[in-house]
Amino acid sequence: MNIGIESTKQVTSTVTLPAVRPNTSNDWKLDSSALKPAQNDLGRPRYLEFSQVSKIYPTPDGNSTVKVVDGFDLKIKKGEFISIIGHSGCGKSTVLSMTAGLNSISEGGIILDNREINGAGPDRGVVFQAPSLFPWLTAFENVMLGVDKVYPHASRSEREDIVEYYLTRVGLGDSLRKKAGDMSNGMRQRVGIARAFALSPKLLLLDEPFGMLDSLTRWELQEVLMEVWERTHVTAIVVTHDVDEAILLADRVVMMTNGPHAKIGKIETIDLPRPRSRKALLAHPDYYKYRESLLTFLAECDHTH
Repeated sequence: MNIGIESTKQVTSTVTLPAVRPNTSNDWKLDSSALKPAQNDLGRPRYLEFSQVSKIYPTPDGNSTVKVVDGFDLKIKKGEFISIIGHSGCGKSTVLSMTAGLNSISEGGIILDNREINGAGPDRGVVFQAPSLFPWLTAFENVMLGVDKVYPHASRSEREDIVEYYLTRVGLGDSLRKKAGDMSNGMRQRVGIARAFALSPKLLLLDEPFGMLDSLTRWELQEVLMEVWERTHVTAIVVTHDVDEAILLADRVVMMTNGPHAKIGKIETIDLPRPRSRKALLAHPDYYKYRESLLTFLAECDHTH
């Protein structure tokens, strides 16, 4: 069975990341990015803060409004990985798109590294369910598009090293020059993950990143994501409906109540050792306790329909 994936272990690379910072703001020289994270900066409290964030949409008839997300309130430490789960329509993706600056905030505010979010920006890397690549460009060219914009002050060879480093890390070291249109879904999603990390964002946002993939490809890419994240410890939020994925990836799982008027119903801290793998997770005695907690919450939400 061809599942369109390549082993991440078959490719090794001597390419190292150059010591350049992304130019995402006027003070980029002082920017503590994910590229070379300062360990003493990890764990900084309130690095990302949601303050009573709400999203209001007009109803289809236009005569009234509905509050889809109602008072989402959360503080995230630097380097923390957060999973958001909940039933369809609970506003998970709405929270993510507001954080990305792709959807306006109706009430409240979102602060990232002491700056209020009021639009999209290169300080936030986004991986969607469907990788939005240019099919006529190669994997290398797709990633380089963003790298050229974020590292205008770096040399050409430094920018090429950044692109090659992350594409190799996600297992595409042998497919750098392959056109995105000729790739499988799993390979395209690897390019999307590499592109997001290559921008060295302050915040990584993942919206059901493996939702369109078969289970074997999904499991492998979860491991790829974990392996690359371990190298950077970029602050990250993943939206998923998969309980096992939420536990595998996260330091904390944020559970949302049903929409409309969805809000945070419960937060579960996942105290499992890192680095994590699916195999190690299934062997850990506490894993089933966390799984039961999440499934019980979702079942209780079902009964409130």
